[in-house]
Amino acid sequence: MSKRTLATIVAGLATMPTLLLLAASPAAAAGDGSVQVSNTETVQAYLDATGKVDVARVYEQVAMKGRGTVDLQNPIETQGLRNLDGFSGFDVKDGVMVGSYDVDGEQQLRTVSDFTKKLPLEVQATYTLDGQPVEPGDLLGRSGRLEVRYTVKNVTGSSQVVTFDDGTGKQASATEDVVIPMVGSLTTTLPGTFTNVSSKEANLAGDGRGGTKLTFTMTLFGPIGTPTATFGYAADIVDGTLPKASVSALPVSPLDSPSFKGGAESYKGGATTGATLTAGATEIDTNLLKLRDGAGTLLAGLIQLRDGAKKLDAGMGAQALPGSRELATGAGQLKDGTSKLRSGAGDAKAGSAKLADGATQVADGNQQLDAGAQKLSGGAAQVDDGAGQVAGGLHLVGENAPALLDGLAQVADGLDQVDAGLTQLYDGVGALPEQAKPLHAGIAKLRAGLGDKGQTGTLIDGVDQIRGGVAEATKAGGSLDQLKGGVDQSKGGVDQSKGGVDQSKGGVDQVRAGLQDALKPGGGIDQLDGGVALAKTTDCGAVCKGILGQVQAGIGDLRTKTTAASGGLGAVSDGLDQVSGGLGQVSTGLGQVSGGLGLLKGKLSDAALGLAKVECGLSNTTLKGICDPKVPGLLEGVDLVDAGVSTLVDGVVTKVQGGIGSPTDTAKNKTLRGGVNDLQYGVDLLGLGGLDLLDAIDQLTVGADQVHGGTSQVAKGAKDLGAGASKLADGSSQVATGAGQLDAGVGKLADGAGQLDDGAGKLSDGAGQLSDGLADAADGTSQLAAGLTDAAAGAPQLKDGAQRLSDEGTKKLVAAGKATAADYGEKYALIEVGAQRAKAEGMAYGAPTGAMGATAYSYELAGVDGQGSANLGRAAAAAGVFGFAGGAVLLRRRFL
Repeated sequence: MSKRTLATIVAGLATMPTLLLLAASPAAAAGDGSVQVSNTETVQAYLDATGKVDVARVYEQVAMKGRGTVDLQNPIETQGLRNLDGFSGFDVKDGVMVGSYDVDGEQQLRTVSDFTKKLPLEVQATYTLDGQPVEPGDLLGRSGRLEVRYTVKNVTGSSQVVTFDDGTGKQASATEDVVIPMVGSLTTTLPGTFTNVSSKEANLAGDGRGGTKLTFTMTLFGPIGTPTATFGYAADIVDGTLPKASVSALPVSPLDSPSFKGGAESYKGGATTGATLTAGATEIDTNLLKLRDGAGTLLAGLIQLRDGAKKLDAGMGAQALPGSRELATGAGQLKDGTSKLRSGAGDAKAGSAKLADGATQVADGNQQLDAGAQKLSGGAAQVDDGAGQVAGGLHLVGENAPALLDGLAQVADGLDQVDAGLTQLYDGVGALPEQAKPLHAGIAKLRAGLGDKGQTGTLIDGVDQIRGGVAEATKAGGSLDQLKGGVDQSKGGVDQSKGGVDQSKGGVDQVRAGLQDALKPGGGIDQLDGGVALAKTTDCGAVCKGILGQVQAGIGDLRTKTTAASGGLGAVSDGLDQVSGGLGQVSTGLGQVSGGLGLLKGKLSDAALGLAKVECGLSNTTLKGICDPKVPGLLEGVDLVDAGVSTLVDGVVTKVQGGIGSPTDTAKNKTLRGGVNDLQYGVDLLGLGGLDLLDAIDQLTVGADQVHGGTSQVAKGAKDLGAGASKLADGSSQVATGAGQLDAGVGKLADGAGQLDDGAGKLSDGAGQLSDGLADAADGTSQLAAGLTDAAAGAPQLKDGAQRLSDEGTKKLVAAGKATAADYGEKYALIEVGAQRAKAEGMAYGAPTGAMGATAYSYELAGVDGQGSANLGRAAAAAGVFGFAGGAVLLRRRFL
């Protein structure tokens, strides 16, 4: 997992509700109300293989979006504070970064500091090989059964008093160790040499390269979870190494998080249920006490009943016997009624036949219902299978999503390489003026050799003196001695001019050599072209490659012009050779003139004319009225070459460096740096947005699991419905059978009614016999009186039993309800206090007033692969470069 990944960053917070801040719109900060500000803090700690902290840093990012002025006051760690967006510092007062920013669009500030506070989590790792404890470094190269156990502890606890309902409507309090609620995950990827991998706590999946990826999820707060989580894995290893592990965590409010809100509500519901149970049990106990009191009333009633039974016994003989005679009269009346019953039984027989037909139709309909229920059961099973596949797919997406964040980290690394290439290109172009200095130095020497009239020892002055001397010698009336002296003087001037020409030729040759050095393989022009070619190898986008193409075209144009300048200077050098040779000839001719005065005047006149042309060739400004101002001389050509080199170098440097841009540019500056910076920012947003993706996948997975559970219940219910429909069909068949039996029974009822009519006659006869039996009834009433006397004696036991039920049953039920309400109430109060701490203390340093803020934590546990010392050396060297030169920020910025 890349150090730059926040999901690895708190990807992952991988598989966790992450993103929290980025899923919400940033709030307005101090300003004119039209700028939105958000602040994210990422604390990253590096641990050794046992969990001991090596180094920890905090990365801050303040994002401002909108248009207006923001007076920013952001709490920050000042120790080791560095700017990740440039080399400038920040104004910090009493641990608060302050500043006023004019925002037009988007602007961000990114810093890194040493994390000096206490980390919220402690991580410990222990190792055994074949059942024996072993140090991490001793695992290298060994084989056997490795068992690794991780312990992650939330150490943010503080003692607080929580208040809650005790179940009776009164407030109770308790002292609890309240932690800031934290959730997270630990991930590690075992190489292919780890086989027979097992774990009771982890989610296992292949990494696509022969290894095994393990993910442990943690809910590090009570009562939903526990502040300490212990888990691990076992594997068979050969030629052992120890893979690294990553812990990602962040504070969460259990009352607001969709993943924990339901659990918190269940504790609240438990407290409410306990209170309801207490109230109901109290009401039952009250009614039991009423029952106890009613038992006393029952006792009084039984005594009255006993007294009445005695009176019944006494009145049986006096009243019952006369009544039996009246019964005989009633029996005659009964005979009339049974005749009507016989008639009605006939009508009932007709109705029962219709009932039998209807019951048969119901049985047929229930058979159809049974068939439909069987189809429903099959469809519900298919739905359940589909829901299971959806849940499994979401689990697979959740396991593979962190790889997306790792890919984004690789993109970010590539952008850093582009940025490094642009820095090299920018510096290479900036060195071009230094490489052009030899050209300017040679041109300066050439100008010095040419000089001007009145500058002794220069070519132009020498030629002018020769020309003036020759002109003076050819004047009318001059003496030959004067002429000879002038000729001798002219010859000396020619020799002096020849020296100036030779000096100028040396300067031209030096300029030419400088241009040829720039054109050599590996020279300045090739270095410049190589920097652009390096930048083009990175995938920086179409606009970027278009600008680099223009830069390469400009370098080609520079190469062509430099080649032309080199060739032109060669021609100048050749011309100076001719001038030098011509001056030698002039010197020789003047010697001959000295010997031949007869021909001297004519030759001197020719020489004067030739010298005037030579002087005009050196500079078209020396002889006004004689030299053509439209035809530049050598001096003007040298000036043009010097100006052309400056223009060429300055133009290339300005154009190339302008196209590259500065480290603080954005896309609106239309530079390579601006595009790369915006790409890097976009990759950062994708990484953090990836966390939102992981959170959404986590919620979808939970929902899919719940749907799967529901569809399983539906499938079971459909199956039960099918069984019930079968039973209903069987029952309706039985009803139809019973209806037939009822029809037959009604027929028998009709027959019985006839028999009843016959029996009514016999009843009259039996009434007489009743009179005889009343003697036995009198005996029975005596026994009833005795029984009621016994019941009156047992009634007090009912009263005592009600009291015992109250004491041993309902009062204990009241106590249990009260305890349940208090227990769940205390746990929910603990969740509420934890949520308050998450909101108040969830950020390591805090956000600007009015801004949305969040903090995530990432712990990297080192592995053992035999390269620990080399890695440590590289880390120390990188840290040294970071501290010495701010340019290293470009290679390590954002998340290491």
